Amino acid sequence: MGRTLARNFITLLLLIVPLSTWADSTLDYQNRGDRFEGIRPKPVSGYDIELISVLADYQEPATQLPDQLRVGFYLQSQTPVHLTVREQDYRLFYWLDKIKPTKQWQANSINEFTWPTSAVLRQLDQKLNPYELGVLIRLGRETPAKNEEIAPAILYHAHPPEKINGYLFTMKTNGDARLSCKIFRGREPTELMTQTFRRIPGGRPFTVRWETGAAQEGQYDLVCDGYFLDTNQHLGQTVRFFHRPTVR
Repeated sequence: MGRTLARNFITLLLLIVPLSTWADSTLDYQNRGDRFEGIRPKPVSGYDIELISVLADYQEPATQLPDQLRVGFYLQSQTPVHLTVREQDYRLFYWLDKIKPTKQWQANSINEFTWPTSAVLRQLDQKLNPYELGVLIRLGRETPAKNEEIAPAILYHAHPPEKINGYLFTMKTNGDARLSCKIFRGREPTELMTQTFRRIPGGRPFTVRWETGAAQEGQYDLVCDGYFLDTNQHLGQTVRFFHRPTVR
């Protein structure tokens, strides 16, 4: 009888006490000195299109999750930087932001942020492919907007690429949609690339890839324009960024 009562008490306790109380609180999203990092509930997006990540098209080989990860980016002018690292497809509820750099971000220079994987990522999934993560570096403002200004990020763990050969723009829409995405240089009217998505599943990430080829250093725009398939409601997104072919 005693064991039955004890079992029933534990069952009742598990129903009353939130599961988060029993979880490892060290993995919760929290202040870790130079950054906030941890498990965070999936953010609710009220935007037609949400920009998730803008990365250089580069993958550094690794047989396992490295001990540390690095994000590099070129900052053209002095402006507030808001850097977020998250999963492109939210599975582990990982989130990193509110970075406090050891020194002020430098204009006209490659900047870098390094963090250990031991605190959170390695405990979530030791076999995690770092390139399941997305990085978004907003300039000036912290919140999403229809017209985004960003700095493309380079994700690596030891050696960055010598040259940027392309970019990956990852987004999601709030409903099934059709989009056409084009790259323009500055105010020039002729597109350098067009990629059409006939049916994008709502809530699922999709990626626009641009191979830069011989594109010169300068300001570029990614312009996506389309509509929701169920309502024909228009949706659009513009991402302005500075392309610098050389990393060093």
